[in-house]
Amino acid sequence: MKIPPALLLVSERVWLLVFMGIFFLSAAAIYVIRIDARTAEQRIAAKQKEVASVLKLKDVYEARKRALEKSNEKSESVGMSLASVESIVGKTFAAGRLAALKPAALREERGPQQMAIEVSVTGAPLGEITSFLKEARSAGFRVTKLQLTVPQTNATAIDMRAILVQV
Repeated sequence: MKIPPALLLVSERVWLLVFMGIFFLSAAAIYVIRIDARTAEQRIAAKQKEVASVLKLKDVYEARKRALEKSNEKSESVGMSLASVESIVGKTFAAGRLAALKPAALREERGPQQMAIEVSVTGAPLGEITSFLKEARSAGFRVTKLQLTVPQTNATAIDMRAILVQV
């Protein structure tokens, strides 16, 4: 291969400087590109974390929404009736007996008047009263007032008076 005469006139030092310049320029370009790539990777990782947290929040929101809809369906199906409360009392109390079951109107602070049911049970053990409260809560009722008294004749039994409203 024949080298053109114009290239033969350039000294070796000039060629060395040209190649060293190309080397340093390429090294600087690689350094800048790596820094840019690293910052891009960090931004991508931050966005992925953000997306993961949004997806987690979405799952929590949907779970709570399903639970709320399920509780609304349950409370709507039970309804606020004396028969539903009487069935709860019948299921939970074996030793205690139902003394009174009557509808009542309950007015909460600065709120509208609500339909409520007053329940009175005499001679019940404490375990049956707690199971009644749990059953009433799972049926969609909220106990607004609860009064427990120990009769003088039987110290092992408790008389209960409660007012229930629908949640």
